[in-house]
Amino acid sequence: MKLLPHQVKFAKGYKDKAFVAHEGGTGKTICACSWLRDGRDSDALAIVSKRTLKKWRKELKDWGTKATVVSMDSEFKKLPIKKWSAIVVDEADEFGSPLFIKGRSKRSECLYNLIKAYPDVPTFLATATPIRSKSWNLHTLLCFLGIYIDWKKWREEFYSLERRPFLLRPAWLPKDDWREKIRPILEKYADIVLLKDCVGYLPPFTEEVVETSHSPFEPIGIELTKLFSAEHQHEQKGKIKKILEIGREYRKVLVVAYFVEQVKDLAEQLGKDRETFMVHGGVKSQEEILKKANEVDDCFLVIQASLGVGFDADTFSCVIFASMSYKVRDFVQTKYRVRRVHNLHPVKYYYLHGGRRDKQIYKVIQLGRNFIPSEWEHVA
Repeated sequence: MKLLPHQVKFAKGYKDKAFVAHEGGTGKTICACSWLRDGRDSDALAIVSKRTLKKWRKELKDWGTKATVVSMDSEFKKLPIKKWSAIVVDEADEFGSPLFIKGRSKRSECLYNLIKAYPDVPTFLATATPIRSKSWNLHTLLCFLGIYIDWKKWREEFYSLERRPFLLRPAWLPKDDWREKIRPILEKYADIVLLKDCVGYLPPFTEEVVETSHSPFEPIGIELTKLFSAEHQHEQKGKIKKILEIGREYRKVLVVAYFVEQVKDLAEQLGKDRETFMVHGGVKSQEEILKKANEVDDCFLVIQASLGVGFDADTFSCVIFASMSYKVRDFVQTKYRVRRVHNLHPVKYYYLHGGRRDKQIYKVIQLGRNFIPSEWEHVA
């Protein structure tokens, strides 16, 4: 197997503190395997998502290296602190919650404590989305690399203390230009690679918003706290017809839905038309299902919008967002699934809008911000 030009540097003499912010589909796993094989794999640890455990073990074997592979979801947090020969963290953004506040995530705390105990251990952070929603994400990742920037100075750089009518007391709110200001810091410390940097020609993708119809929403008897979700779910009715209509133009269609019940219903209805695979948080053997869907010639694959990480769907050239995740990271990662460096082709993305809630979510996510329902529940 041959390394691509952007992967070669990791095979020999690359630095021990590696921050790899490569776009999805560019082969970050191979970069990590090459980095480990360069004398760091005597007793290494790889922390990955549960769905990619088998994939990681296979890649390590294929590239002639080794590591103890554990899931970030449960196994890692149970491990005792010890000195590893190297640590690889896949989907490192999952560990990027703020460290210096009350209630920090257990996952981030465990990794911080491990690296704090053994600060010299070689560490490889890999992520396609290093800054998920706030500047603190990058601050935390830099701490894992031994780059400690005073958290109060960081806060003053990216936040301002403000009073708002709906807040009981002044609060630190992100500055409007924080994304522009943080880019130079990311570029200073991370190795950044885009898909277009890896290939001579990047096939185009196109996007289309499609309006769908349903019966009027009647909020009678629904609690105020549940109104937004109820209206959003109501907008999903009637979308199956449009999905089938679009699907006639493609052999393989990836359908994305936010609600688990919607995932189940779409899978049942689409299964009457052709072979259909379904993956949501409660499905076992997700990796096997996704692998099978990628191998067959003609099918629908329906996935929950929050599960768009860690699998290949590069045999699909059509993605239909029946309903979108409220998180930017989920949306970006899902789009990466169908555009991989080893199998590039034109892709069409469809966004089905059944009403104002679909449109509000789409607008906010496209701006690169997470959607917060409470900020929009009273907006027409």
